[in-house]
Amino acid sequence: MKRTAFLILLTILPIVTAAQRPMTPADKAMLRMPSSPVLSPDGARVAYTIREADTTANTWRTQVYVVDVRTRAIRQVTQSDASCGSPAWSPDGRVLTFLSKRPFVDRDGKSRQGVAALFALPEDGGEAVVLAALDRDIEEYAWSPDGKRIALITEGETPASFLAEEQRRERRKLNLTVNSDPDAGKELWLADAAHGKTWKICDLDPGSEGFSWYPGGDRLLFQTNYTGAYDDEQKWDLWSVAVTGEKTQLTDMPGPESKGRVSPDGRLVACITQTVPDIEFAKTEISILNLDTRQFRRLTATAEYSVEDFRWSPNGDALIALFNERTSAVLSRVDPGSGVFQRLTDPALVVRDFDVNSQGTVAFTAATAEGLDEIRLFDRKGAQALTDYSAQLSPFVRGTQKVISVRSRDGVYDIDAVLVLPPHYTRGTRLPLLLAYHGGPYGDFDNRFWQYYPVHILAAQGWAVVMPNVRGSSGYSDAFGQANRYDLGGGDYRDAMDVVDWLIAEGIADSSRMAVTGGSYGGFMTNWTISQTARFKAAVSMYGIFSWFTDWSNSWQPAFEVMFLGHNYWEKPLDGSNPWISRAPQTYVKNIVTPTLILQGDKDLYTNISNSREMYQALHALGRDVEFVVYHGAGHGLRTFPNQWIDSMERSMRWITAKVPPAAAR
Repeated sequence: MKRTAFLILLTILPIVTAAQRPMTPADKAMLRMPSSPVLSPDGARVAYTIREADTTANTWRTQVYVVDVRTRAIRQVTQSDASCGSPAWSPDGRVLTFLSKRPFVDRDGKSRQGVAALFALPEDGGEAVVLAALDRDIEEYAWSPDGKRIALITEGETPASFLAEEQRRERRKLNLTVNSDPDAGKELWLADAAHGKTWKICDLDPGSEGFSWYPGGDRLLFQTNYTGAYDDEQKWDLWSVAVTGEKTQLTDMPGPESKGRVSPDGRLVACITQTVPDIEFAKTEISILNLDTRQFRRLTATAEYSVEDFRWSPNGDALIALFNERTSAVLSRVDPGSGVFQRLTDPALVVRDFDVNSQGTVAFTAATAEGLDEIRLFDRKGAQALTDYSAQLSPFVRGTQKVISVRSRDGVYDIDAVLVLPPHYTRGTRLPLLLAYHGGPYGDFDNRFWQYYPVHILAAQGWAVVMPNVRGSSGYSDAFGQANRYDLGGGDYRDAMDVVDWLIAEGIADSSRMAVTGGSYGGFMTNWTISQTARFKAAVSMYGIFSWFTDWSNSWQPAFEVMFLGHNYWEKPLDGSNPWISRAPQTYVKNIVTPTLILQGDKDLYTNISNSREMYQALHALGRDVEFVVYHGAGHGLRTFPNQWIDSMERSMRWITAKVPPAAAR
């Protein structure tokens, strides 16, 4: 096999001082990172949120902050036991609003709590006041262009025809649901911004979300998949609704049209579409709908990479778009006529989310290989950082990070991988290696310091950690993103082994001291890897797939199997040629000899606990070295509660360091 490698993006050479110490999982959970930036209309302030861990209460809390662009001074503007999020500036910039379930007194003098209401902070500071509240949670909101009204989206009421049945069940203490129970749907309300008076506009179907105003302030644009079901993610259409309640369908194409935004002149709607309608891993593009002619065109069809999100410039002469580009994410300026785009940010900055104000200034969050997300501003002078949350890393010993690229054995692709090595690594020193798989499959590893896995913690303990973007990952060509369709556990698995083999050949990895881990699709790849090879001495399988039959039967996304395997299991003979069998770790469970730790949340809607339980049962019956940990109340990712996430990292590290032999044992 021909192997090549080169370094791209940024290599970190941190200076380690005597006062520095290794980071712990608890330290990692306590890191504060900004997100959801919104830039004031005058460009003087950026509001954003920070989610913090409260390990005493075992909960996460989100609060709103504001940074002054000129002075860089930061103020925490909300302080509550309840989270506060979804910040937005009024069009005149005099009011900052946010959603929260904090207690409040409504306009009738009644004390209320536990329901998400809309609060407002005046420009000159002071205590937040409730601006609008409904009987149920306000799920999202949007200021009208003139600042006089606010659109509010809430869950609808239980249908009157079903109330009697609900009461009957409650009296009998039945505690049950039936699949045919009606869905409450959603409702659109308007609030008077000056006085808080609210009135209902219309009922909406359960899938309605993503509301934004037309420039004239007489209609709103939104998307819906009709059911609200996660399994219907490929069915998004765009609709508009007038302030009088009249609804109009704008798109009805195969596949999803989402994240619609009306141009400043009101003539065009830009949205996200994809090249293949029925799969979640096709390239995403910006498409333009002409509201006058109803003609639809693909704007970024010639771009190699997928578009994650976009905003119109204030005068409509450009779209600011976020492209997922290899191990980075970059902002680019796209011409709405030609589709020609120009990169605005350096790939060394991994952009996460952004906002464009009425002056055309862009605020965004971006991380680097050595630093955390920071609030940054892009204007005519270029990009400048407004915050320094990366200073939190100064007490800790950190590894060196770089991106390698390895040619796949079939010669078709260069496989990027983020590699983390111990501080001051000496070339030629062989290290224990952790191979980590990302989720998805249409996900990726970016060259940013913060990773879900405790990679820098392990690097400080002398480990090498490699995180490959195997075929099927996002951030690359359309062909690359679809390359593992009908081939899960095939080319993607071989790509990962090619990266591992390159590290061994380069003298970096000790082939006798290797471990493997991953969550979700990464959990499947972990399960698949240890069913195909015994070269790894330890495995941590997190909420992964063991049996495709089990996953299909219990996931809230049964469409996943058809997307990747090509058919329902009953549509072809259930023999060894059927991928439901041939590509399932369950089929090869007798081959698994790697000591395996299985971590799973019992409230996981994506990869149900049944997968992990079946894997544990089989390995236990085979007498293998296996441990099964169930986190009660935890959903997908094991981050529902901070203490559980900390524990999952600690357990993972203990498991692999205990099972992988020390160098002296060779």
